[in-house]
Amino acid sequence: MAGSLDDRKSTGGMAFYLDENLITWVSQKQRCVALSSCEAEFMAATAAACQAIWLQRLLSHVTDVKPGPVTLYIDNRSAVDLARNPVFHGRSKHIDLRYHFIRDCVEQGLIVIKHVSTNEQRADILTKALAVAKFEKMRSLLGVRELGDV
Repeated sequence: MAGSLDDRKSTGGMAFYLDENLITWVSQKQRCVALSSCEAEFMAATAAACQAIWLQRLLSHVTDVKPGPVTLYIDNRSAVDLARNPVFHGRSKHIDLRYHFIRDCVEQGLIVIKHVSTNEQRADILTKALAVAKFEKMRSLLGVRELGDV
């Protein structure tokens, strides 16, 4: 959260898999300043939902197979609750409406939200500096290997 010292905007990251194979990833500065870690994670989850639905439609068009729902793993319990609950909370009324798109996706069954431990959140490698041991663990979880390991 607020990783940029210049404008205090957070960086969101996502990685997408198809049958356990990493097919795309992105690390991107968020468009607006988040007021809490929950909000930053919620905004990142919404961006991931948009990308996931686009990928889902592309794969469906290419393979002519109707895919099931996409599972998004979020490591912030408050953001998970916010994404799952369609009730407009007082704590989220300041969040721009475009970020509530994820709630519609969950209600329609396009997206399934699951909580994941911060220690297992693969996208962390895309959003922040990590100690060497955690970096190597996240790199391994992503499925990226060193050239000598191939």
